[in-house]
Amino acid sequence: MKIQNLFRTAVVATFIATFALSIQAQDENLVPNGGFEDTNIKKLKSYGQMEEFGMDWFAATSVPADVYGEGAKGDKVGIPVNNYGKQEAAQGLCYAGFRAYSKDPKLSRNYLEVKLPQPLDRDVMYCVSFDISLADLSRYAVNEIGVVISDRKIEQPNNGDMIRNADVKHKTNKVFQYMDGWEKFCGTFIGTGEEEYVLIGCFGGRNSMEIEKVSRPSGMTGAQANHAYYYIDNVSIVEIQAKSQCKCSKADERDMDLVYGSSSVIEEDMSDAEKVKASVVYYAFLKRTPTGAGKATVATIAEIMKSNPDMIINIVGHSDDDERSEGAVNARYSRIGKNRADQIRRMLEAEGIAAARITVTDMSNMDPANTRDSEISRAQNRRVTFELK
Repeated sequence: MKIQNLFRTAVVATFIATFALSIQAQDENLVPNGGFEDTNIKKLKSYGQMEEFGMDWFAATSVPADVYGEGAKGDKVGIPVNNYGKQEAAQGLCYAGFRAYSKDPKLSRNYLEVKLPQPLDRDVMYCVSFDISLADLSRYAVNEIGVVISDRKIEQPNNGDMIRNADVKHKTNKVFQYMDGWEKFCGTFIGTGEEEYVLIGCFGGRNSMEIEKVSRPSGMTGAQANHAYYYIDNVSIVEIQAKSQCKCSKADERDMDLVYGSSSVIEEDMSDAEKVKASVVYYAFLKRTPTGAGKATVATIAEIMKSNPDMIINIVGHSDDDERSEGAVNARYSRIGKNRADQIRRMLEAEGIAAARITVTDMSNMDPANTRDSEISRAQNRRVTFELK
């Protein structure tokens, strides 16, 4: 008995240790010097000294990269007060900065780049994030801020704007104009097994990006510069299993209420069988209760089945890829497609349809209606369909 107890204890201890290591691995930031704390603050005195006094990070163009530090030798790059405004570090004693847009020909955009210690893993999802704050004395704020993740070093031997499609953007590609503290930039990225370099900056063309004038904060002295300049801190790339683990803020979470369409497209000249097969009930993200339009569709199917007492149907539940990922980390959503189909079955039974005339199938995310990577496409996949048996 004692040997069995010892064996059980050893197994439990091994499980706990393995689980702890797994959680630790998920939380590990893959970006070296992500908070810019490895900076020789005592020698820091001006712009463009990231490569001289900071570790790991470097400029991607001929415009040097900026780093700021509390107690810096020069006031231009001090914390909390510097020449571009006033801002405490989000964490620690340092942060970096980059110019996203400028109307002054003497002030060019700059870009921050870092090499990862090892390539990202193939087919693994990552949360890419950093804290961002618009400098107080910026006259403008812009969108098109993003992250490029590359399998090779990105170099541009001039001071021109880098115009390209970012691999990670904020969900709404919004104009970042928050000055009073920090807000979170975040998005997800799936590795191919080759990415080693991370580049942060503004990648939009001047004629296509949104450019908004902003007012100087109350109480802030000094002239506004004709640019959009941002401080950034806490750059992070962390392995995740589901998109819900990569949240910016409550205001920036995905549109949980997006439902594809309003009702099924049913033509009057269709037969009852054709109407059933054409019927679809769509859902909001992670929801299993149909909307008003969905309930109307179920009511129509119930009337058709009452008029056709020999009709037997199969209710097929579907989910999108993100819901499938959510189910892997939260048991509540592990069978969201079946839960949807079961809910429809119960509604039909409540309308007087015999249980023997109804079967249920869960297809999860294995039969998508649309394979495009967009919110609308994913909404189209969150559905219940009907088959005749």
